[in-house]
Amino acid sequence: MCTPRLLAGFAVIALLRLASPALAEGDAASFIAQTGDAVLSLARDQNLSDQQLKDRLRTIADQDFDSPRIAQFVLGRHWRSASDAERREFVKAFKAFMVQVYATRFRQYSGAIFKVLGQRQDGDSATVSTEFEQANGQPPAKVMWQVAKQTNGYKITDVSIEGISQAVTYRQEFSSVIEQHGGQVSALTQELLQKARD
Repeated sequence: MCTPRLLAGFAVIALLRLASPALAEGDAASFIAQTGDAVLSLARDQNLSDQQLKDRLRTIADQDFDSPRIAQFVLGRHWRSASDAERREFVKAFKAFMVQVYATRFRQYSGAIFKVLGQRQDGDSATVSTEFEQANGQPPAKVMWQVAKQTNGYKITDVSIEGISQAVTYRQEFSSVIEQHGGQVSALTQELLQKARD
């Protein structure tokens, strides 16, 4: 269902090694840099078991991603027709799926060099522009982070790689899966849970 590029896109926050100018404490760019530091420390720890890795990534995801908001967006019009119970189960499955993506993809990117290039503020939201240089000599990838300021700090709401929104891509793919199963959100939820266990 999800391409390697798409999975790598959501794992890209695990690629970080700071090579950026001084950042203002508490701004959006600093938030992205600090989140990268936390994930990079996990990438370097080869002694973590798979379960320990997932547990720590889940903590970071809970702290730094607005998973309910992203889950609602990627479900699209199907969110409105889903029951409250279906919504809760989907959010849980989506978060579990994302943690599995991190756990299975990010170690291979631990040697990449990450640069925060700047940010554009728009009220309580901001776009943080970054790039990362891959260890294999490929051209640097441009990555844009959409973040929103909330009562407990900034949260990531989307990631765009080379201009392609990962949330929009998931929304399209997830809609296709739901339609293939007669409009049943529960079918997508079960598929995500299965992928989270793989």
